[in-house]
Amino acid sequence: MTSLEAAAFWVGLNALLLIVLSARVGRARWKNRVNLGDGDNPDMLKAIRTQGNYIEYAPAALGGLVLLALLNAPIVLVHGLGALFFLSRVFHLLGLGMGVWGKGRLFGTVGTMFTLLITGCSLIYFAIF
Repeated sequence: MTSLEAAAFWVGLNALLLIVLSARVGRARWKNRVNLGDGDNPDMLKAIRTQGNYIEYAPAALGGLVLLALLNAPIVLVHGLGALFFLSRVFHLLGLGMGVWGKGRLFGTVGTMFTLLITGCSLIYFAIF
């Protein structure tokens, strides 16, 4: 497996996660009969924000993975960052979106920020050296 194939693997898994997050919003809209916005419904707002929060961070994290692969970064770095981002977003879903793990939102947020920090620093390093 090449670094680019590793990046493709993690981008693919994240695409599937986005479908799950989007389906949760659709299901909440159907259940709460809310066509647009959150209808002042806390469950609707959680579903929307869980998906929205993912969308805010995924482009930088996943785009960074692809760029690292194109810069010939080690496969272990691409897999490590891909796994950390994916797991962080699942933790965030379990914490904020589903409310089944109280610390999920915290771990998800910290993991996402750590992923972006390492990805950003790695991109700068591989671009210069």
